[in-house]
Amino acid sequence: MFTINLGERVMGRKARFAAVLAAVVVALGLAVFAAVWTVPSLQDGITRRVIAGRLAANDRGALLTDKGLHIVLCGTGSPMPDPSRANACTAVVAGGHIVIIDTGPGSWAKFAQTRLPASAIDTVLLTHLHSDHIGALGEFAVQSWIAGRKVPLEVFGPGRPQEIKAPLDIEGDAYGVSGTADVVRGFAMAYDSDSGFRIVHHGTDYLAPEGARIIAHEIPKPDLGQSVTVFDKDGLKISAFLVNHHPVEPAIGYRIEYLGRVAVVSGDTKKFDNVAVFSKDADLLVHEALNVEMVRNIAAGLDNAGIHRLAKMARDTINYHTSPVEAAEIANEAHVKLLVYSHVVPPLPNALMRHIFLRGVDEARGAGDTRLGYDGMMITLPTGSQEISISDLL
Repeated sequence: MFTINLGERVMGRKARFAAVLAAVVVALGLAVFAAVWTVPSLQDGITRRVIAGRLAANDRGALLTDKGLHIVLCGTGSPMPDPSRANACTAVVAGGHIVIIDTGPGSWAKFAQTRLPASAIDTVLLTHLHSDHIGALGEFAVQSWIAGRKVPLEVFGPGRPQEIKAPLDIEGDAYGVSGTADVVRGFAMAYDSDSGFRIVHHGTDYLAPEGARIIAHEIPKPDLGQSVTVFDKDGLKISAFLVNHHPVEPAIGYRIEYLGRVAVVSGDTKKFDNVAVFSKDADLLVHEALNVEMVRNIAAGLDNAGIHRLAKMARDTINYHTSPVEAAEIANEAHVKLLVYSHVVPPLPNALMRHIFLRGVDEARGAGDTRLGYDGMMITLPTGSQEISISDLL
């Protein structure tokens, strides 16, 4: 009995000590919180330390000169609203340059979150002129200029459509007659006042007027099996080739080469032999993908809800995109080492939807490596190596 009572007294003291210690910790925590909440000098000191830490972590400039080819997905979504994905955008980082392929809505914000040096963006390549591929062009132009770019932004893309009958509005004005030069001119005019205000406010020593310029270059339509070189600097070469996004014509994919490593970006296209031709033996193929059955189910749901107009338009998208299985077949035919899906249709909000989206891909791809792309994904191809690594920049 004595032993039991002694043990109980010892346990009681430990419990009281723990309670007192917890109370002290809580009191100290509340005191610190109250001080931080009410003392401006403490708030400012904490703010300065947080800013310094984030600035120190922001330097990813070494990726420009590390002799690797880096492909960063800064927009993997589609026009269908998706809170986790911006619209089409891929950044090519190599040889001291950052080249942006497509500038879909929301993609500038995702690019900024990667902490890549925006001042190194000197070129934008457009695959075609759908809104989900050009909507953020103005933001890429002005934000890279604010970040320190002093030279004009060069924008390459397709010329005016030649093979569609232009629809007319009630006043007889035609739609579908603009090429990249017209699009760039429109963005430049839209941002003209912004550029002028900023130069006057900050001064030309800080915002070079030449950096506010956007210069358009229309890519001659290549023949099947042929390509057009659109960028060739410091070992980084990018060539445009034809894809099939009819009635969007011309539509373009890009082959990227740097010191022996090769990546390909398909742009928007249905399954097309020319993609396999220009993806031959590539280390990486970033290919668009639309799951046909999932889109058909969405269309059926819209029909059941009486929303027949949108149901018809959803079904229309099926015939000018590539399914995940078809993209896997292209990658196999071209002997591509890594296939990454982008321009993902429809949105995939959970693991089950991602599983359904990839149904049949493993069987079609076999031993080939395949990944579902996401915003902030960086695929690194070191030169002098066959290695492929994947990291997350967000």
